[in-house]
Amino acid sequence: MALAALAQTATETESPEVNRVASKLKCSCGCNQNMACVMPPGCNVCKMNKAKIFNMQKIGMTDREILDRYSKENGPDIIIIPPGIGGTIAPYIALALGLGLVFWTIRRYMGKKPLTAAGAAGGPEIDPAMLAQIDKDLEKLE
Repeated sequence: MALAALAQTATETESPEVNRVASKLKCSCGCNQNMACVMPPGCNVCKMNKAKIFNMQKIGMTDREILDRYSKENGPDIIIIPPGIGGTIAPYIALALGLGLVFWTIRRYMGKKPLTAAGAAGGPEIDPAMLAQIDKDLEKLE
């Protein structure tokens, strides 16, 4: 199998059909990329698997059959599941909600009137008789 894999030309193993399937598989060399990666010297694991994918396509296997075989041979963790629409739009929604909260908070505090010495606007007035009584009580304490 390895000799057959090495006998493939680079154009056959780098075809869009092979890369379509390889992009759904995680490379096991430790690079944490998919097998469609094009690292400068070329990843031997990816090259070998692309040749294997090409040979499977050559005998007529569908993409789903190839992915099922890889999953069966290497475990289900080899399949890469791309994020759906919620996975790509969720950060933008969170950013919009956060900015909305910041602007709402700023507007809320900008609209408040500071308290005056006479009390809050529209609040009860202090009775002058009560102020006189407080002053007398304070004099007794001294």
